[in-house]
Amino acid sequence: MGIETIYSGVKPVWSMAYWGDFKKMTEEEVDGVLRAALIAKWKTARTWRSAHWKEGVYEYVCEPDFKGSIVKMAGMEKIRKNKKQVYFLVYAGGTLVK
Repeated sequence: MGIETIYSGVKPVWSMAYWGDFKKMTEEEVDGVLRAALIAKWKTARTWRSAHWKEGVYEYVCEPDFKGSIVKMAGMEKIRKNKKQVYFLVYAGGTLVK
């Protein structure tokens, strides 16, 4: 479980919380797949847009819950290995109220 927050000076302006499970993968596998997928899809891979990538035995899918933006987003990332889900990450976040 984690949280990421972006600050402007000392004021928090954006934040995202996430939780997931990758017990069926090593940390190196997760890092390698996410890096490859997000680099390959860098023009479109955003947590508020659907994204799909496949290479070898791995498949990455990002499924937003609604048509959002960086202002408001929620959804799930998944990794499949040999067509079996081995990773998921649930996320939600957006800009903070002024």
